[in-house]
Amino acid sequence: MLLTARTTTAVFASVALAACSPSERQQTGDDLRSDMPLRDATYYTQHEQERVEMAGICETWKASQRPPASWPSVVVNNCNNVDTARQLLQSKRDRDEFKKGMGI
Repeated sequence: MLLTARTTTAVFASVALAACSPSERQQTGDDLRSDMPLRDATYYTQHEQERVEMAGICETWKASQRPPASWPSVVVNNCNNVDTARQLLQSKRDRDEFKKGMGI
């Protein structure tokens, strides 16, 4: 049996699709955004609304079950910077609370 390029491609596509779980087959990637500028942690500490928005985008990417190595670098970096900003802000709140408790 002679396979044409189109037939071969169709066979590989069906094999690849069959290897996916039902939830992976339903994923279109339409809700995954990567159209944002790269921001650093300092920016996200100063801009709460954008930090919250980016955190939501990160949650969507995490829920996509795509391996992080396949994510666009701007998404990976922004998600890491949002986490860093969150930790910096929490550390500042903890320090402030400690100082207040010590009467400083």
